[in-house]
Amino acid sequence: MLKDITIGQYYSEKSVIHSLDARVKIRFVLIFIILSLLDRNIMLFVLLSVVFMLTLIMSKVPVRHMLRGMSGIIIFILICSMINLFTTYGETMIKIGAVSITYEGLLKTIFIFWRMLLIIFMSSLLMYTTTPTELTDGLEKCFALKGNVAMGITIALRFIPVLMEELDRIMKAQEMRGAQFKKGGPIRRIKSLGTVIIPLFQNSVDRAKNLADAMDARCYVGGKKRTKLKPLKYQTTDYITYVILLILIIVGIYFIIKF
Repeated sequence: MLKDITIGQYYSEKSVIHSLDARVKIRFVLIFIILSLLDRNIMLFVLLSVVFMLTLIMSKVPVRHMLRGMSGIIIFILICSMINLFTTYGETMIKIGAVSITYEGLLKTIFIFWRMLLIIFMSSLLMYTTTPTELTDGLEKCFALKGNVAMGITIALRFIPVLMEELDRIMKAQEMRGAQFKKGGPIRRIKSLGTVIIPLFQNSVDRAKNLADAMDARCYVGGKKRTKLKPLKYQTTDYITYVILLILIIVGIYFIIKF
């Protein structure tokens, strides 16, 4: 169900990861993504997988909660990755008519799927463990963004689950009126979505307007002159995390060079 999509939502919990400074988490995720994109290396990917699993355990975010919100994305990534099975030249493993699956294509498919899962899961974990305010402040500090830009990025990320919930509500309302989204051919299904897209667009505009009015009512003004109720301050755990991040970089580069 669309209501099960949890991407962009903050998961409230008391954990070490939740208590970390937003700047630390953003930089950690950024380095994690860069390392995963540098090389197709089995040892490097195992290392990153272990780091992610440890981070997930320390964050206390339920695995079921994360998988429930990403089932559709995982299937989409898997389908896109499997295209490499039939488009990569190399040693033929299986041949069905004019279509052949190569050993190199299989390896490429596995690594692409593995890589994308690591990137998406770790990025999602950042949003699960960081409040919108902390994420906005962290983006401002890490990338020297103006307040309005950082806030815009944060709102866009947080709007994903809101829009999915709204889409699910509209589809149920239309089904009660006799609309059928799961029957008929592809063309008929696409046409039936017209009764959903227009109300969704209208509701999205209304929600954005209400949010803007609420921010104006609270005298929100982005920029350098904006003060912070809870300024970001490094704690001991943040410095320890930076040391761990440095070790991760060194070990990751070693695996890239060695293997």
